[in-house]
Order: sequence, then structure tokens, then C-alpha cells
Amino acid sequence: MKLRLEIITITIGILGLGLAGCSNGSAKEKPRVATIMEQADISSLDPSMITDVGALGTVNNSEEGLYRMKNSTQVEPGLAEKVVKPTANGTVYTFKLRKNLKWSNGDPITANDFVYSWRRTVNPATKAADSYMYLPIKNAQEIEKGKMAVNKLGVKALDRNTFQVTLAEPTPSFKYLCALVPFLPQNRNAIEKYGKAYGTSSTKMVYDGPFTVSGWSAAKGSWTLKKNPNYWDKKAVKLDQVKFVTTKNAQTALSLYQSGKLDNITLAGQQAAHERNNKGYLSYPSGETDYIAYNFKTKALRNLNIRKAISLTINRKALVNNVLKNGAKAPYGVAPEAISKNPRTGKDFAKDSEVAQSVAYNPTLAKEYWQRGLKQLGIKKLNLSLVCYDVDSFRNSAEFVQSSAEKNLKGLTINIDVQPKVQAITTMQNKTGYDLGFSNWIASHPDLNEFFQLLNTDNANNAGNYSNKQYDYYYTKANGVDSRNAAKRYADFQKAQQIAMKDQAILAVNQGQIARLNNPKLKGITYAAAQGITLKNAYKVK
Repeated sequence: MKLRLEIITITIGILGLGLAGCSNGSAKEKPRVATIMEQADISSLDPSMITDVGALGTVNNSEEGLYRMKNSTQVEPGLAEKVVKPTANGTVYTFKLRKNLKWSNGDPITANDFVYSWRRTVNPATKAADSYMYLPIKNAQEIEKGKMAVNKLGVKALDRNTFQVTLAEPTPSFKYLCALVPFLPQNRNAIEKYGKAYGTSSTKMVYDGPFTVSGWSAAKGSWTLKKNPNYWDKKAVKLDQVKFVTTKNAQTALSLYQSGKLDNITLAGQQAAHERNNKGYLSYPSGETDYIAYNFKTKALRNLNIRKAISLTINRKALVNNVLKNGAKAPYGVAPEAISKNPRTGKDFAKDSEVAQSVAYNPTLAKEYWQRGLKQLGIKKLNLSLVCYDVDSFRNSAEFVQSSAEKNLKGLTINIDVQPKVQAITTMQNKTGYDLGFSNWIASHPDLNEFFQLLNTDNANNAGNYSNKQYDYYYTKANGVDSRNAAKRYADFQKAQQIAMKDQAILAVNQGQIARLNNPKLKGITYAAAQGITLKNAYKVK
């Protein structure tokens, strides 16, 4: 399977239209239903507030923005009539919306829905974790800092169906942003009607995508997508319903799949190896870095020797080969492979920017650093709490890290605190109540910034409170004065990588891979790393 950038898209069984269009709308015909596994509870349907990938699967099937992801590297028109070419030296995008677009409640979708939504997301008062994605837009940086009014954001409605965006600098990756959840339109009437409850349940939302959501509220274990009669391209939607079922235990999920109660599941660890020859098996890179955030509010973890010691006890190759067993790879640094290449040499960024010993396995050296660190801190023992998601792959990896570190570092105790994913994310976003936070990041579009924003000072996604002025300097250059020059921007991120990994800013654990089983009768599904499972064109054959 060919790896292309970090958004890996796989389409299952795109067959002839004769198979897909077998319904005649007869009242006697059974609803066409697919049942999909979700690994964890989802936290919100509010596009401004979503941070977990699980929610993206539901939202990307029930909402639609200007564009959609067509494949790994291309976008296609969504609510916009076409993919537009920028003007004014690459800084102005003018989008024409399709005519007669409607929300699920019957309200018209207009350019003002985009203006309102984008201003809401970038507004500091909203506290949107992904507001950093707006930085390419004119005045977004000053607005996020609270130095400029939100109505100064470089967006406006030229008329009912014309939405215009002005960027601060030419940004080739902007087309990808237009396909992402934080850039969806939002219905002002619904937000004002539901207030703080907006997005907290399926009844307190409106939808503009292929499906609507029913039966969902926070931490609920199942919910249903139903075909949206107001969707502009409803003729392309073949499934009547999609049932999502939260199944946190991988063995339970496999049993449900084998008994025909789930059509699509995610495999974990040994399962992937056992099911490799299954007719419904597929595996693809997830564009993901799994990592442990050192909480720099913990005194002991501000000690570089302690951080280095813990990292050097982890045999990452043994972890991916003997524990995960799903194709995941040992990491090189902050970003995984296949995100970016050196514009001059063509070498992959991950390998091109690797820092010696930052992800190495060296228990002997680890013990030396450990003793230095303990001496500097004036202690002989150290107890640390490690928060991780209640997902098998994370729990298994956390236990591997715990065992390896405790075995090699005398006096270290790591207590694993397994929490529901939504709770664990909230804990890490609050940046308190833990010492080590096991998390992951899946890039939403092909750009190094997706990973390096994780370590920028005061970024909402900077779970460990890491802060380094030199790092921030190169990060800001990459997204500012050097944004037009691919070679300079690449070099900025290289320098940021060198700083972060020499600092052991995070403990990079692995590059992610996803293994699934899909019912061979369920066709037309598309997967994208940070967009979850796309079901617009999915259908079932008898």
C-alpha cells in the first residue's frame, strides 16, 4: 500500500453504480444500515470544540465545509461550487457556494454562516483548541492574543453565496484547512438557541452533511446517523442509517464483528497479526505520533537528566513489533514519516532531522542520567502518575513504558491512571493532575505545523506546558516571515525539532498505524487519518 503524506485515504470496493443503486424506495425494503465500531466516547459535536478523532468520524459524516478530502493529497468541492485558485499573489480566496443549500432544520446556508463560525472559533473567549489553524488568515494572530477585535478577521460575505478569505501570507496548505472540522460553517440561530448546551447532544445541533445524528449525548455508548434529506448531494448517499457503537474492548469488538453485529472494527495488538489473512483486513498509516507529555509543572520532570533517563529505557522497536503488532513504527522525533520532504534533497523530514539518542534504547546510559538527576534533585525515589486513554493500544503501550522504566531505574514508580478518553484529554488540556500524559496527535493536513504546534508555548494542545524561547522563535518564523519560502520554512522546523528533541520535550513512543476489519459486503468507505471514516459513498451489497 502506497504511503502518501500523512492523510492516508483508502477506499474499499468502489464498484459499479449498478450495485450501489439497487433501491427503488419501496416501503417494503429494509433500511440499508451499517454498524461501525467507535473506540471511545466522544465529547462534543461542536466544530469549534472537537479535539478527539472519534468525534471527527461522526462530524465529518454529518457536516460539510467548503471542501471535502478526495484522497490523500487532493480536495474536492463540498458546499463550494469548485476548488478555487487564489488571487492577490496567493492571499485572497473567493468561494461561491452552491445554490439553495439548507441546514437540517430548513434554514438556508449562506456565506454569513462561514463568517460567523470562523470568527467564533478564532475568538479567544471560545477557547477552541484548534484555533491555531487560523493563523494563516489575516489578523488571526492578533485576535488570538486578544489585541484585535474578532470582526477584524480576514473573512467576509460579499453576498449571500460568496465568501471571501484574505490570508496574512500565501499558504499553499490553506486548501486542506477548508476541508477540516474547525472550518465548518455554523448556524448562528442554533448556537444562540442552545447556548452552552450547543453540541452537547444530537438534538442540540443542526447538520449540513450527508447524515444527521440522533441518539447521541456525551459519554453515550451508541448513536445513529440518518440520511439527511436536506443535503445538497443526497442522491449520492446510499445508506439509510449508520449505527456507531462504542466498543472499548478490542476482543469484544472482534466477537461482535465475527457474529455480524459490527461491520467495521479497529484491531489492536495481537489481533492485527492473527487477522492479517482475513478477507476484510486492511492496514494503513495513520499520520500519527503517539507520545508521552512530560508535565513541566512537576519539579522532577523539569530535570533534563530525569527525562532523558526515562526515554532511554524504552525499546521502541520491541514495543511496535511485540506489543502493538499493527504495523506501527519506531519514531524519529516530533513528526512521523511521510509528512514533509526536504525541498532540496527529497529526504523525509523525520529521518532528515533525527537527533541522536532522543529516541534511542540505552539502559546503561539511562541509569547514568537517572543517578545524576536524582542527585541534582536531592532525592532517592520518585513516584510519577501516568494518565492514558482507556483504549487497548494506549493501555498496552503505557504498561510497556511503566515496566521498562521501573525495571531499569532504581527508585522509580509509575502509577498508571487509565481514564475514559474524553476525561483523559480534558485532564491533559487542563495541564494538571498528572505527571506523564500518554497522548497522540494525528495531523489533519499535510503540514509539519500540525505537530510542532504541540510544543509552542501556551498552545492549548501543549499538554506538558513545555516552553522554550528558541523553539518558539523558529516555530514563529516558519509560520511567519519564512512561510513563503519552502526551503527556509523546512529549515526552521528542522531547528525546532533539534531543540525539542535535545530538550526531550516529549517522549516520542511510536508512529501510528491502523488495522481494521471491514465486512466485505460494505463497500465505498473512505479513510483519512484525521477525518475518521467517511461514509457518504458507502453502500452494502447482498
